[in-house]
This record gives sequence, C-alpha cells and structure tokens, in this order.
Amino acid sequence: ECGDCLAQPVCAVTEEPFETTYGDCSTYASGEGNHAFCLEDEGLAVLKGGQVKSVRANTVCSECGDCLAPAPVCAATEEPFETEWGDCSTYAPGEGNHAFCLEDEGLAVLKGGQVKSVR
Repeated sequence: ECGDCLAQPVCAVTEEPFETTYGDCSTYASGEGNHAFCLEDEGLAVLKGGQVKSVRANTVCSECGDCLAPAPVCAATEEPFETEWGDCSTYAPGEGNHAFCLEDEGLAVLKGGQVKSVR
C-alpha cells in the first residue's frame, strides 16, 4: 500500500554492487564528478541469475536519474501484518499512516514461522 506507480523504468538488479573504473553508483549522483558520464561509462554487472554483462551506469545506478531503484520485496506473512497503529490498509496513499511507512514497525509471522520485526 505504501508504493507509488513507477513513471520510469526500474534499474537493473545486480548481485553485487555495481562499479565502473571511475567509481560506484554514489559517484554518479547529481552534483558528483561522474554524473555527466552516466550515459557513457560502462562496467561489468553480475545481474540476478548470475549473468555477467557490460552495462552503462544509467541502467544500473538510480543516482543517474534515468531509472528507479527496485522496490523492496514485501515479506510473505502467515497472518495479516499489523502495527500498533493499524493494519496495512491504514498505510495506503491518502490514509493517516501513509507518512509513517518507513518508520512504523510491527511483529510479523513470516512464512515458515519465523517472527521478525518489520516495517
């Protein structure tokens, strides 16, 4: 319920942090030295599934601004998730708890029975 629709493509997901010979993704952020080279600089990326491929920084680094960082995967729970302030429906856009999506935590019973504090 906390997510928004994506207007840009999602960045390629890598098994290991992406890096070119000029630096990691943080050096491609706006205002950093490599930002102007997002469309030019390439590096080897280990993509999900183990495929190794040469890719441009702008297809992997959300800091370039051409793609969005992949959204986190929701945890599969045995029971409906709830915090002390409400269930997931209260965290939907426009609802009272939406602004607290990244802060509020609750205990969840994950698939397999593990109990974990999650947001």
